[in-house]
Amino acid sequence: MNMKKINFYEYLPQRYAATSEQVVKVRNLIYNFKSGRKEAANFAADLIVRLMWNWYGHKCNEYTIVCVPASSNAEYRHRFSYFSHVVACRCQQVNAMQHIKILGKREALHRTANHVVQDNGTYRIELDKEFFAGRKVIIFDDLVTTGTTAEHFAALLQEAGAEVKGALFIAKSVKGISKKTYWGRFAENTTKHIMQFNHR
Repeated sequence: MNMKKINFYEYLPQRYAATSEQVVKVRNLIYNFKSGRKEAANFAADLIVRLMWNWYGHKCNEYTIVCVPASSNAEYRHRFSYFSHVVACRCQQVNAMQHIKILGKREALHRTANHVVQDNGTYRIELDKEFFAGRKVIIFDDLVTTGTTAEHFAALLQEAGAEVKGALFIAKSVKGISKKTYWGRFAENTTKHIMQFNHR
């Protein structure tokens, strides 16, 4: 699927050296959003709402922001419920959260630098086809790496009759200098010193 994807920031994973204060701020934003913290959800909602009004003006209520399913229904609600509520209210949209159900649980395994997602066979996403039929949707997630997850979800939405217009992400995962190298350790320490100096 050739879906338009837009991210606001670049996210440097923890295994890479933080080379600036901005890197640390984006990391904290993503961690706090995933943890369900309201200040991060409000910040992300503000990004999306301003963009929607800028793009569509008073017609932004003709679109629906749909969050990419998480590893379980409980995790999905914890991470996205407040964010979805704020965006739907401020854009005068219908909230899609209650029209998506996740059954089972998807396990995430970490092997060195690789992130492997494992389905134990019970994980399933159920979409309300009556709700999504003919609806113009924009997919949202906090973080994108390859875009495969968003594209798979877009395909499910299309099967349910939705018209997928694109995908928005807070940040896109990028590569950097490994903390294990000399230059990585140097960059990390330098950034810490600069941040300490700036916050005196």
